[in-house]
Amino acid sequence: MFMSEKIFFAGTGNMGGAILRGLLQAGNDPKSIFFFDPSDKAAAEVTALGCVRVKNFAEGVKKADVTFLCVKPQIFKLVATEWKNAVKAIKASKTFISIMAGVTRKALTDVLGTKNQVLRVMPNLPLTVGKGSVGLATDGVTEATLATAEKIFGNIGVTCRVAESLMDAVTGLSGSAPAYVFEFIEALTRGGVKAGLTRDVALKLALGTIEGSVELVKQSGKSPSDLCAMVCSPAGTTIAGIDALEAGAFRSTVMKAVVAGTERSKELGK
Repeated sequence: MFMSEKIFFAGTGNMGGAILRGLLQAGNDPKSIFFFDPSDKAAAEVTALGCVRVKNFAEGVKKADVTFLCVKPQIFKLVATEWKNAVKAIKASKTFISIMAGVTRKALTDVLGTKNQVLRVMPNLPLTVGKGSVGLATDGVTEATLATAEKIFGNIGVTCRVAESLMDAVTGLSGSAPAYVFEFIEALTRGGVKAGLTRDVALKLALGTIEGSVELVKQSGKSPSDLCAMVCSPAGTTIAGIDALEAGAFRSTVMKAVVAGTERSKELGK
């Protein structure tokens, strides 16, 4: 969707770069997109897309209506003073969208000021292929700000509105779960190889099965549990496999992984 706002990216790594490219693919003018990246190599790639490199954070914020904060959460404390000074020098109200895991809205507003719109979001890696899932923290922001974020992320994924108190849980689930899914794909592939398939065939079957299963959940209107029951015929091959998964505490282990990711997100915010 075309955006009338000028947008600045503080950081153009995997996530920031994916959001930026999503805006370009939606037909936005690259000259209305500014960015700062200290790496000349990374900056050259974005400049090649037609976007405008600025010399520092202050220049980018001044030029743009919406600023994306796309640095790692560990870097936030190192740049906080620079960001605070830059924002203080600007009288107009600005919109900031942070993708930093665990960095609370209060921590952000302490640096960016309460006069500005400050929105926390949590995207995930599939954003880089236009299939992301993004949590938007609704606390303290206007409907217009949320609508702007939904327009931006609507180009490259799906969005869900949640209270900020649930953002760590969003991080533990959709923020971290792509890695869990990759592990599951690898496990299915190795299982196929152990059963006699070549790796290429096993991986192709695993990917096709997962893609088809996801689409079935979306289109059928049935719960995953109901669909699982449909596949499990009495004394059949599938229920034998499910029994093996249960013996390994499959569901419980995945649940623990989500909770562990959630707790780590909380730690990063301290």
